[in-house]
Amino acid sequence: MSTTEKTYRSKVTQTEIDMQPPDHAMPAKREAEPLTIVEPDKGFSAKWLALLSGIGCVVGFSLFEAVTFIESNFASSPVATSVLAAVLGVFVLSVSFMTLGEVRGYRKVTQFIHRRPKLSELARNDSRQATLDALQLHASQFTRHSYAEQCYKHFTGLLKADHSSAEIVAMYRQFVAQPIKAKASEVVKKESMASGSMAFISPNHLIQSLMILWISMRTIKRVAKVYGLRPATAGNWKLMKILAQNLAAQSIFDLATDEMTNQLSGSLAAKLMENSAEAVAAGALNVRLGKTLMRLLEEEK
Repeated sequence: MSTTEKTYRSKVTQTEIDMQPPDHAMPAKREAEPLTIVEPDKGFSAKWLALLSGIGCVVGFSLFEAVTFIESNFASSPVATSVLAAVLGVFVLSVSFMTLGEVRGYRKVTQFIHRRPKLSELARNDSRQATLDALQLHASQFTRHSYAEQCYKHFTGLLKADHSSAEIVAMYRQFVAQPIKAKASEVVKKESMASGSMAFISPNHLIQSLMILWISMRTIKRVAKVYGLRPATAGNWKLMKILAQNLAAQSIFDLATDEMTNQLSGSLAAKLMENSAEAVAAGALNVRLGKTLMRLLEEEK
């Protein structure tokens, strides 16, 4: 019995290519750029014009009616109308003073953010006096009796006439920038603990959101005070974007925890797990709020 041997044929056909491989260099890795806050100048928008004009009309007509009432009844009741006129005058002066303070606080936030000195550029500056003037201009925005003002006074007491710009900037970082940052971090840590505790003991999400709002506003106020900034109520609108991000993230987390709780039973263990998770998230988000605000207020590197 004969066997027929079959020749093996490969199913893959190999063809040699005489072309040279490309010698192009791989694209270089792009380094991450630091976050910079660029806020373009905005005009007076129509919605703010409508709002302010509406408030002005209400206040103006109210004052006009009050003055007309006092004039028409002065002859019949001079004593009562005089007292009312005095009270009205005190009220108008108080509101005017408060409005002026709010406008100054709003402008102070803008100036504080955009006048932050760049320490690396000041360290390379050949003019010692120019470096001192730049630091003094920034320190002139510190409120009286603030922690930043105390650190700056300690820094100026250590300066010598033979210090160069690099040495001045190094001393500023050691005695002003670093202590302020450490103090602000301590404040943020305490506020995050308070935020987590309030979130853990809150009975419902409405009260929890109000507590987080209040603690977040308090965190903004206390951190800004450490940096020597007192923005007042209107000035907080410059910092409300950070707070809005914090509350938006908290709302998303509330939806996630609600869905998780719905999938579980309504036992005490599920409620405890939900409150614990919300407390951790509230504390972490408050830390994020404080750290972002610190980067917004501290000097540029």
